[in-house]
Amino acid sequence: MENTLGSRIRFLRDEQGLSQLEMARQLNISNAQLSRYESGARKPDPDMIVRIADYLNVSTDYLLGRTLMVNEPELSYTTLEDQVLLKKIKSISGLDHLIDQMAEQPEKAATLIKIWSVLQ
Repeated sequence: MENTLGSRIRFLRDEQGLSQLEMARQLNISNAQLSRYESGARKPDPDMIVRIADYLNVSTDYLLGRTLMVNEPELSYTTLEDQVLLKKIKSISGLDHLIDQMAEQPEKAATLIKIWSVLQ
């Protein structure tokens, strides 16, 4: 069974030049506990996943393998309709990947928005 969560925690910790001991101290857990998370021997509870994501400056979705994007783009929605529409769009197979790509390449997003406005 794949250990996406543990692999990503370890990768990000290594990328940031943190030792297990240093990160464990910052999270107020034992070094052994962090080691178990990274190896997949234990799964952190939801609150700990949020703490780890905040500490490593990534989204929880990235840690859990739900997206390839390290952080979700900051979008401000002015209406509830906007939020509902985005949720519907993300539920269509394949469009979630397109949205992720748009966030990673804003110049392509601008082009798609222009096309969409013409189609309306």
